[in-house]
Amino acid sequence: MPEEKEKKAHELLSSAVRAVGFIKPKFDSLKQGFLPPQLEVIGTAFLLKDKQVIITCDHVVRQFANLPVELAGMLVIGQKGNYRPVSIDCVDYAHDLAVLRFKKLIQENDEQFKIFLKSQFDTGIELSDIYANVADKVSYAGFPLGNQLLTQLHEPTYTEGVIGIKVRNSEIRKEVQISGSVIGGFSGAPIISQDTKKVVAMVSNS
Repeated sequence: MPEEKEKKAHELLSSAVRAVGFIKPKFDSLKQGFLPPQLEVIGTAFLLKDKQVIITCDHVVRQFANLPVELAGMLVIGQKGNYRPVSIDCVDYAHDLAVLRFKKLIQENDEQFKIFLKSQFDTGIELSDIYANVADKVSYAGFPLGNQLLTQLHEPTYTEGVIGIKVRNSEIRKEVQISGSVIGGFSGAPIISQDTKKVVAMVSNS
């Protein structure tokens, strides 16, 4: 039974998480010219099925809200090597949250875009309506170390842990500590309860 739960959590997270990155041409000083646009993965996002939005950390995408595309690059999210432009809908600095939305491509009509959105959010996860408790088992997945650990299929890294400490810093932001490994690139990864398979928290820092 535990093995079945683990498999389901892994499959659910793998379908819901996306790599957050940007595409930007790089200048080759030796050849004195620009290289083809390069993908740089900088974090993780996930699709909220019930809200039809993409969630990540504010600190992952903050530069793209303040700098023009020519300087920051084009913000994208992707799964299995397929990347799509997104826009920043809103940010919440206090909670380190950002809401992203897919951009409609020039060659798409409204019906095609609607079908695309349904195909994406059907693979999303739902938000829990209760807080996790200490010792609850959780799972999360993301893209630690960005391009360094990307496989050919751009698959996320899956990790498990437990809720170690519930910390309430203020009335605005509530934090928990988990026992699993957290390194750069996991920011924005959803943390789901292994029992309910719903999002109880998000990785923000280590």
